[in-house]
Amino acid sequence: MSVEITDHMAKVLDEQLAFIATSSSDGAPNIGPKGSIGVLDDTALIYDETTGGQTLQNIQDGSPVTIAVVDRAWKNGYRFTGRAELLDAGDIFTTRVAARNDRGKAPQICSVLVHVDTVSTFRPV
Repeated sequence: MSVEITDHMAKVLDEQLAFIATSSSDGAPNIGPKGSIGVLDDTALIYDETTGGQTLQNIQDGSPVTIAVVDRAWKNGYRFTGRAELLDAGDIFTTRVAARNDRGKAPQICSVLVHVDTVSTFRPV
């Protein structure tokens, strides 16, 4: 299945706080806010992992991820489901490190690239 992240999806992600859901290897759910989630390209999202908590552990253990974001004014939102790839070197990571530094933010542990497999809305549009 081919997905395309639209301009509207990118706008909602840029303007609203998104949450990421993962599960542990024994199936325990985990959800948490991620303020740096944005669009990398038409098929991938990216964020900077700064906490090193359960979400990162679940991703390291192979959990699929779901990113959810709601636009309160639109009274709807998007659910992006996909596979995570951890980045701790390379051009994308280096660019994100520099951008965080320019904004006076603490360095990230890694950046997380989410290859989006499916996108859906919370209610029909």
